[in-house]
Amino acid sequence: MAIIKCKECKTEVSNKAKNCPSCGAPVKSRIGCGGFIVILFCIGVVMYNLPSIISPVKTSIQIATLTPEQKAQEEERRLQQLGLRWNYKELPDKMGRGTIKNATVNSANEIQFGFPYQGSQRGTLQLRIHPKHGKDVILRIEKGQFLCGIDSCTVTVRFDQETAQTYTALEAADHSTTVLFLQNYDRFVGNAQKSKKVYIEAQFYQEGARVFEFDITGLKW
Repeated sequence: MAIIKCKECKTEVSNKAKNCPSCGAPVKSRIGCGGFIVILFCIGVVMYNLPSIISPVKTSIQIATLTPEQKAQEEERRLQQLGLRWNYKELPDKMGRGTIKNATVNSANEIQFGFPYQGSQRGTLQLRIHPKHGKDVILRIEKGQFLCGIDSCTVTVRFDQETAQTYTALEAADHSTTVLFLQNYDRFVGNAQKSKKVYIEAQFYQEGARVFEFDITGLKW
């Protein structure tokens, strides 16, 4: 409750009163400075968050009005941005030996390790043709340790619903624990070109076996 002055007779009166007890004039309560500041603050909060409120609604409306073909294109664009579709790059070898060709795709699933490699991550499958190093099938992770001996190790590979196969793998020359080089390039690529999915199971230090699932539909290699 606040005390204000009647506009008619200037008598002090409560802002809760409907009429002035002195002259009977109606009392119009006024918002104090503090109340005005609170209102301005609330308006500011709403205006600041308005884009984030409107954007999902706008996006939902836009998606709902798309044709099936447009929806498929939007989904394909989303998958491409996540790296879940083949991405092709050609780079010149800096020593002038020719062109380095790469095709990469990220795993559809994510895995999680314990400390110190915690956090969700995807695997990356890479096909590479290098003028110096030759042809390679490379499996990468963002963080962690592939369990592979000094000489070699094995990974299990399954294309679509076919019988799983064993591939020999080698660690990187720099002994990086996040990279494996799968052997028998021609066999792998030949199977990949006629398959839609490939599952690769590898062993990890203190984490056991983990499986990465890759959508390899339409490989152009």
